[in-house]
Amino acid sequence: MKKRILVSQIVTLVLLIAARPESWTLYWAGLAVMALGQAVRLAASAAIVKSKTLTVTGPYAAVRNPLYLGTMAMTAGLLVMLSSPSRPLLTAAIWLFAAAAFGWIYYVTIKAEEVYLLSIYGADFEKYMAAAPAILPCPRGLAGFFDVSAYSGEVFRKNKEWRGMTAALALAIFVAARIKYGF
Repeated sequence: MKKRILVSQIVTLVLLIAARPESWTLYWAGLAVMALGQAVRLAASAAIVKSKTLTVTGPYAAVRNPLYLGTMAMTAGLLVMLSSPSRPLLTAAIWLFAAAAFGWIYYVTIKAEEVYLLSIYGADFEKYMAAAPAILPCPRGLAGFFDVSAYSGEVFRKNKEWRGMTAALALAIFVAARIKYGF
């Protein structure tokens, strides 16, 4: 999906406007989940060499789309932060909207990427598809996360993951301000 990031930003904005966060306990729990998601994204960003090779090491040994897995975890963390115990219907609606929107965005994106990667890497990508699941990691590949030879500082800098970290930090600060000041 060409407009994935723009659509994701619009969905996130709708979530931020609609939600009424109120719980510091949920805020801190959500922040921990967001941090885990960001850690997965950082690892994936240091391992993938985009448009040059089929990356199957590091986090890519456990799951074909660790960047999207990290984004899903970060989104789940944000949803926990935005949850309102005193408004369960609003919270449920926000979670359902987010699941539908992001589910659709990433389903379409992953399918399009698979078609592209099959056209470039053919049988190698088919073999990889059979070995690693699309979004939920397989336990046998988790050791790949700890294979330091899979990571590169140069690759990490080139992939500019700092932008995602900055956005996550801004979201966390905004939600904290909403809880503290009640807006």
